[in-house]
Amino acid sequence: MRITFLLSSLQLSGGEMLVMEYANRLADKGHQVTLVAPAGSVHPEQRAALRASISVRESQRARPETPTPFGLAALTLSLARAIPPSDFLVATHTPTLAPAWLGSRLLRRGRLIWLFMDYPEMFRGRPVEGTLLRLGPRLVDGIAAISAPLAEAASSRARCPVVRSGAGLPRRHLLYPPSTPQPAPPKRIFYVGDARPRKGLVDFLAAADVVHRQHPDILLVIASKTPCSLSTAAPVEFHLRPTDAELADLYRSSHLFVSASWGEGLGYPPLEAMACGVPVVLTDSSGVRDYAVDGENCLMVPPHAPQALAAAMLRLLHESGLAARLVEGGLATAARYRWDDAADAFEELLKRSSF
Repeated sequence: MRITFLLSSLQLSGGEMLVMEYANRLADKGHQVTLVAPAGSVHPEQRAALRASISVRESQRARPETPTPFGLAALTLSLARAIPPSDFLVATHTPTLAPAWLGSRLLRRGRLIWLFMDYPEMFRGRPVEGTLLRLGPRLVDGIAAISAPLAEAASSRARCPVVRSGAGLPRRHLLYPPSTPQPAPPKRIFYVGDARPRKGLVDFLAAADVVHRQHPDILLVIASKTPCSLSTAAPVEFHLRPTDAELADLYRSSHLFVSASWGEGLGYPPLEAMACGVPVVLTDSSGVRDYAVDGENCLMVPPHAPQALAAAMLRLLHESGLAARLVEGGLATAARYRWDDAADAFEELLKRSSF
């Protein structure tokens, strides 16, 4: 089959990495795969990670530096025109649904599938994208959701087949073997995210200050793709844009991993921490419910609750037996996330949506 994915960009972020893995696995299955992205948005490192058989097309227009209705409309039309004749067009992040719909319905370039991975928290203050996320399930021929909570959300509004295609671990070959942190101080508490409010960095730092008052021997280890302003009394080791291998080493050298996100479609970092044998504290950011079970493979607390986050962190620092049980459960959980299974489910959806 000829399968074309539309992307907002091909940069170094979790969503784009997920799309790339789907594209690679489908290419391995013998499908003709194309990626379409705005001009100038393809990162060389991401392009090099794609299978040689995958074609990458850039639209004539780039993403406008200052978004305006005219500029975004022009980019949408340019992306639609860049779509080659296909059997299936796959919208990815919500803004790509508009050019994918034009390409499918007006230009007749293929049937329309949505790789569903976005959530309402992403579009607070952005009413156009928020409306498209809410109404989009009615506009497509099939939906592949990356998590069970997203599949449930899409099914309540869709008029087409919806499956949980899921995902695998994008860095599986780097994440194993499990963690072997040194038992001596400092206790390394690892966070992966950025300064966007929905990633909960401020909540994490507030919780860490509570923990630091009882455990002055902790060290906060923070990895981010962008610079961050860090206001905390605890000592910090900051890593800007670590490589995949460096990130895997940071997981494995940690005593505790914490995610304070307000919303996620799936939430890769806690799952990657589980794969590395690190005990996990996380917030109930919806998508993590695909794998996170409180008391079995993690401790889960409500979002926007630094005190509850701190209490869970302290509990794992104090209760080594509980931490060991959560590590065992996390390793079993992470082992279930396989890209071959995700690609099979996605391919089956395409077959169901062919008629």
